[in-house]
Amino acid sequence: MVRLKNFVIYRWGFLILIFLFLFQCAPAEKPQPLSPRFSEKLKNIVVIPFDYHCPTETPLPFYCPVQGIIPGEIEINAKEIMNQLLRKELAQFSGKHNFIFLSQNEFETLLEEGLSVAKTSSELVRYIAEKTGAEGVLYGKIFRFKERKGASWSVEEPASVAFTLVLYDGESGRILWQVVFDETQKPLSENLLNLSLYGKVKWLTAEELAERGLKKVLRTFP
Repeated sequence: MVRLKNFVIYRWGFLILIFLFLFQCAPAEKPQPLSPRFSEKLKNIVVIPFDYHCPTETPLPFYCPVQGIIPGEIEINAKEIMNQLLRKELAQFSGKHNFIFLSQNEFETLLEEGLSVAKTSSELVRYIAEKTGAEGVLYGKIFRFKERKGASWSVEEPASVAFTLVLYDGESGRILWQVVFDETQKPLSENLLNLSLYGKVKWLTAEELAERGLKKVLRTFP
C-alpha cells in the first residue's frame, strides 16, 4: 500500500514537471484572427517605414503597447534592411491586400501635417489612412538590431533582433493585430526548440535572423 501511494505521488510529480516544462516552453499567446468582415475590409493597407525605439518617446505618434523587450544596439542600416525585408514578405498577401509603401520623406511630410491636427494616436492613424486612401495602417518599430561578431561557424557575440509590427484600423485607429519578435541566437545545444527558426546549424547574421523573424510573425497576418 505504501509502495502504491509512493508510486502515485511520484507519477503526479512527474506529470506536474512535464506540464511546467511545456508551459514554460509554450509560445506566447497568438493574436486572435480578425473576423472575415474586418479582414475583407482591409483592401488597402498603408505601410509606414520602420521606426526606431526611443527611450524618451511620447504616446504620439503611434500607440504601441509593447512591454518586456530590452532595447539594445541598432545597426545604422537596420531600418533600410527591415523595410526591404518587410516589402518582400508582404508580397505573399498581395492577392488579398493592396499595400501602399511610403518612402521616408513621404511619411515625414504626412506625419508633420498629421501632428498639426491630431491630438491622439488614434486621430493620427485616421488622418494617415484618410490621406492615403487606406483602410489599415501597418507600423513597425525596431528595438534591437545587433550584428553578430564572428563568422557563421564561430562567433564572439551572436546576432540579436527585436521588433514589433502593429496593424491599425484606419477608421477607428484601434489596434487590430500586433506581434513581437525578440530573439538573440543561442547555440542549438541550449535551445533545440528554435531549430525551425534558425534553419540550419550556423550563426546567422542580423539580417538573416530578422528575415526568419518576419516569416514567423507574419504567419498570423490577417
